[in-house]
Amino acid sequence: MSDMSKLLSWGIENSVPGAPDDSKRTQLDPALLAKFFGNTKDDSTVMKESMAAILDPEMPLPDKEIAFDNFELCVENLDNANNIENLKLWPPLLSQLSAHESELRFMAAWCCGTAVQNNFKSQEAMHRHGGVSKLVDLVLRDPEEKVRSKAVYALSSQIRNQGPSLKEALELLPEEIALKKDMDAEDMDAIDVLIQSLRERVKKVING
Repeated sequence: MSDMSKLLSWGIENSVPGAPDDSKRTQLDPALLAKFFGNTKDDSTVMKESMAAILDPEMPLPDKEIAFDNFELCVENLDNANNIENLKLWPPLLSQLSAHESELRFMAAWCCGTAVQNNFKSQEAMHRHGGVSKLVDLVLRDPEEKVRSKAVYALSSQIRNQGPSLKEALELLPEEIALKKDMDAEDMDAIDVLIQSLRERVKKVING
């Protein structure tokens, strides 16, 4: 059966009354859909093109936000998150934590948190590229509460089970927050207490 015949057959099967339930329907090959509808870009290409759009000074802010949405969606996948390093995208991603627009700082922190969550390889990469100090700086000093909150999320994902990142964060945080400087990165209860203190700090900065 030709590719076009397969596509037509699938369309009829899924549109006529009395079509089989989902468990019995023919599963259409995603590559076949890509062939006919033009979605042939792999995730690596999407990630690189998204970052290029984000860095483009001529690109309107709404389009940069869409590009960041696409990037974040990609790095929800562990392999794609680890590929940030291979594609040399950590430096440009982390640079957006210092962007003038709060929307870009927010999205950059979100992408960082998504990429490193339960992902030791990406945690190591972000630590090597200086991400911890940038996140701590956002948590403590960013003027926008939503940015500080998202930075707390990213920092929380980064320091869990990642000793060097936790050590650096504890050295940079004020003593009234980082009461225990020798905290174990595998002590989730202690880290939960630390993160809760940071969340409270985020609200106090707004109120103060």
